[in-house]
Amino acid sequence: AAVVVHALVGESMVHPIPQGKFELGDGRLIDLADFDPPTMGPYPKCHPRFGEGEGGPERAATNVAGMDFNFSWAGMQPNFHLLLLSTLCVLTGSLHAVWLLTEPPETREASQLLQNEDACWFPILGSCVLLGLFVVLKYLGTDVIKTAISCLVVLLATFAVGSNLDQFVALVRGKASAPLFVVPLVGEAMTGPELLGFVAGGAMAAGFVATKNWIINNVFGVSFCLFGIKMIGLSTYKTGTIMLAGLFVYDVFWVFGSKLVFGSNVMVSVAKGIDAPIKLIFPRSFGGCGSFSSAMLGLGDIVVPGLFIALLAKFDAVKLAEKTARSFTYLATSMVAYASSLVITVSIKLFFNAAQPALLYIVPCLLVASVGRAAVRDEAKELWELCINEDAPQEDSKEAPEDEHAKDK
Repeated sequence: AAVVVHALVGESMVHPIPQGKFELGDGRLIDLADFDPPTMGPYPKCHPRFGEGEGGPERAATNVAGMDFNFSWAGMQPNFHLLLLSTLCVLTGSLHAVWLLTEPPETREASQLLQNEDACWFPILGSCVLLGLFVVLKYLGTDVIKTAISCLVVLLATFAVGSNLDQFVALVRGKASAPLFVVPLVGEAMTGPELLGFVAGGAMAAGFVATKNWIINNVFGVSFCLFGIKMIGLSTYKTGTIMLAGLFVYDVFWVFGSKLVFGSNVMVSVAKGIDAPIKLIFPRSFGGCGSFSSAMLGLGDIVVPGLFIALLAKFDAVKLAEKTARSFTYLATSMVAYASSLVITVSIKLFFNAAQPALLYIVPCLLVASVGRAAVRDEAKELWELCINEDAPQEDSKEAPEDEHAKDK
């Protein structure tokens, strides 16, 4: 529902601007020849003299009506929608992780649990992939290469759509769907909802490759986030802390430090250079020239904190099962911290009119909030030593052997 609302709002911003015209901040159209830099700012990209005048093309573009566009409603609205959508993704993924934890081991879909060593390798492997993509785009960035990368990501997103639809149907029905057939070579069972999801995902994939539509991009992006939080899990708080700390350094370096080393912002260059659902986007404006510009948030800024918050939600579930808690207190606290960190990120980005590493603000907020909540509840040691064993059998399965043994007696 949130994606549909965002799509309707975003599409309502689309409107054509006649060639040779420029749209002012108040909606009026003027001839490009009448554009006045002293009162309206630097020449826009559609003007023949773009780049001339004070500040040149590097000068921050502001609302030509005189208001700072960044802090106007039109400037803040896209970020508000991205904040809401990303928060819903994390919340949904975390609650889904709790639901999977309560499933019987024999029907539960296995997830890849990260260990401390895996968490240490996360930023290193992420840096290698990011730098590799940057080099490919910079030196081999032909349309064929970009299309191939886009198709690969879209293919993975299609599988994520099918898997998520299967999980959603299972959640609604309260039981897993029966398999229809086994996929040859892969050996994986295919259910009806999965097949339907793959077909729908394939149709959207074809539409995305042909049009690069931002709505399909976000559908795939949300699906990717939910799939990632489901398929990857944290078993200990220590592992989560190591992962957050490592990716904190990773994000800060590749956004702030990479320009000094490689001559350009590697993170932003890759995010803008690949037309694939590796980020959530929302129309920021179509500019006075009618060109599309958007606010964006990388999927890593959703999945990474989502994994950590899902762990805290599982801790809540354990405490509720032990009757030592009455609500999802750690989940609620961490969600407030995550949303607050995104507000801080967006505010600083708009103030300085420059890209910000979201994990720079997300990581401290999550760690301080979780430790603070544990300290208030006198559970700091328990949280630090937390270990969620997702492979542990349920109580019924533990008692079954004893019952059978008793019968034998």
